[in-house]
Amino acid sequence: MNDTRISEQIGKKELEKKMERVWGLSKIKTTIEHDRFQSKFFILVVLIPTAVWFFTFMFYPIFLTFKNSFTDANLAYSEESFIGLENYKRLLSDPTFHIALKNTIFAVLYIVPTTLVLSLAVALLLNSFNKKIRETFTLFYFLPVVTSMVALSIVWSWLYNPSYGLFNYLLNLVGLPTQGFLTSPKQALPSISAIQIWKDVGFYAVIFLAALRNIPKTYYEAATVDGANKFHIFRYITLPLLKPILIFVGIVSTIGAFKIFDPIKVITDGGPGNSTMVLVLYIIRQGITNSEIGYASAIAVVMFVIVLLVTLIQWFLSRTDKNEGIH
Repeated sequence: MNDTRISEQIGKKELEKKMERVWGLSKIKTTIEHDRFQSKFFILVVLIPTAVWFFTFMFYPIFLTFKNSFTDANLAYSEESFIGLENYKRLLSDPTFHIALKNTIFAVLYIVPTTLVLSLAVALLLNSFNKKIRETFTLFYFLPVVTSMVALSIVWSWLYNPSYGLFNYLLNLVGLPTQGFLTSPKQALPSISAIQIWKDVGFYAVIFLAALRNIPKTYYEAATVDGANKFHIFRYITLPLLKPILIFVGIVSTIGAFKIFDPIKVITDGGPGNSTMVLVLYIIRQGITNSEIGYASAIAVVMFVIVLLVTLIQWFLSRTDKNEGIH
């Protein structure tokens, strides 16, 4: 009997221990599930407003733009009808659209290469200074980036003024003739592009400077020991290591150049003639001034496709270079 009681007590204790283990495991499982629920709930709380914002102010307008490009939507009328590719056919015979497209492409060609070269040159110059001087000049070069483009455009219009502008004063000072700049059909677009370049250089110079500061100094020290001069160091060490940043800046600056609008609207409003008429300004004129939302949407879609193609080409070239580097 005593043995039976002892075995029963041992069995009860073992059962209690097993129950405690099971209870402990269930508590841990409950805690983990609770933490997962809280984590998912937090993610939803954070993402839902962001998703709503993106859908409302980005994806939905893009969808509307594509939809309206196939309609005769007009601000003057509440109704619209499907007209297929008529808006796109109209683009083919619209001389102003052709001028705007040509001017936009020329603006991109003026802005992007010049911005890349100047911003990289500024970054190399800043990188050669000590920390205190570098930080001071970085702030100086970055000021145009955080300054209103409208304010900058007004200041530059004074500098370009043919009667009392600083640039013509300096030209006359050295015996050169007065230039029309913004009043000349040939000089207006390059003059406007110069404003955009001046504003963008500081931003991209900071990006290049950050990339330069991350290049290990041991590469330069080894090259110097091997007898490489500054040009060879730049050609075979700096440039290859900056290639991803160069591609990134090239893509971002290309997209920005295609969207050039503020200085043109403030200073020339597309003139003289249509010499500074660009796609964004033409979209605004057709959509807001002329109320032709459908036609303006078609122009916007064409511009979107062009920018997308240019970006994909740049991205493809960067991927090709990476694959060649791996092999």
